[in-house]
Amino acid sequence: MYQKLKSCLGNKQAEMLEELEFLVNTDSGSYYKNGIDKLVDYYADKYSELGFQIEVDEQDEYGNNLIAKYKGEKEGNFLFLGHLDTVFAAGTAAERPFTIKGDRAYGPGVSDMKGGIVILYHTLASLINLEVELPNLTVILNGDEEIGTHSSRAIIEREGAVADYCFVLEPGRSDGSVVTQRKGVGDYELTVEGVASHSGADPEKGSSAIEELAHKILALHNLTDLAKGITVNVGVISGGERSNIIADQAVAKVDLRFETKIDGKVMDEKIRSVANSCQVVGTSGTIRGGLNRMPLAKTKASEQLYAKFCQTAARMNLSKPGEKKTGGASDGNYVSGLGVPTIDALGPVGGNSHSLKEYAEVATLTERATLLAGTLYSLAEEN
Repeated sequence: MYQKLKSCLGNKQAEMLEELEFLVNTDSGSYYKNGIDKLVDYYADKYSELGFQIEVDEQDEYGNNLIAKYKGEKEGNFLFLGHLDTVFAAGTAAERPFTIKGDRAYGPGVSDMKGGIVILYHTLASLINLEVELPNLTVILNGDEEIGTHSSRAIIEREGAVADYCFVLEPGRSDGSVVTQRKGVGDYELTVEGVASHSGADPEKGSSAIEELAHKILALHNLTDLAKGITVNVGVISGGERSNIIADQAVAKVDLRFETKIDGKVMDEKIRSVANSCQVVGTSGTIRGGLNRMPLAKTKASEQLYAKFCQTAARMNLSKPGEKKTGGASDGNYVSGLGVPTIDALGPVGGNSHSLKEYAEVATLTERATLLAGTLYSLAEEN
């Protein structure tokens, strides 16, 4: 069966590139609902033809979410995650349509993560068409990953709660590695209230929210502990109206990254302490937000899952994927946080995501699909 899978997927490059071209040339920025919904409908039809039961989670403002379920012959549940939204605004596809130059494909979202969407479909199609006995399969293609997974998080965690393994089709690293660890994330908005007054005539009557926010920014950045993999970054600030008015309000947006659940909880408490403790008399601080995603952690079970990919690569004469840890988060964090063994970055090898130079290595479309298909077959045979 390994050779059959390799032969089947090895002949799919032209078909996969045609599909990828369609996806890339369809604008599906996170705020462009029409484009996302078009792709949801496209894959609803394709997965339905494979025998999946289809559910479309309708959204009013943002793109819809697709949940496709296949009833397998064997015990177990495999969960697959992908997102159809990109960071690019409507019109970008017309400005920078899908192109191939040398060994690389270019275009908005080509690797993050439309290439992974293509790989996933053809992987599962090959297994089903070759009549491999499989466990239950659940595919979630959401439309809001790039803006925080607000509408689809509950769906992902619902399906993750019954999953035995989770496979995330984010782009592979530029050296071919998959991701076995991701940091957790906290998102906060810190608001400082002060007292306005004329900065020249009545400075003593004012309490500067900006001055207090400056103290808080330094205190927050001092919480960073690189040795522990903890970073706190104030990335956006605003406040005040004019230079001759002592500001009565200032706002900061804060990003937290951490490697363990315990560190996340400790840092959350410290950030809230900074928000509530004021040095400038007459000011006060409030904070919204909190811990958004727990880390995608390496566990004994996830190490065994990664080892299965390496064993499959050797068996199928494919390049062994390295493994990497990254500070960026994905929807895989939500499932890993439930204790499910999770492997991420199974999409095409690529780079420069979210930029004009985003690319995917063409040859890795079939290579990564073959590796995933072989690994799924191996796992299914164990059940």
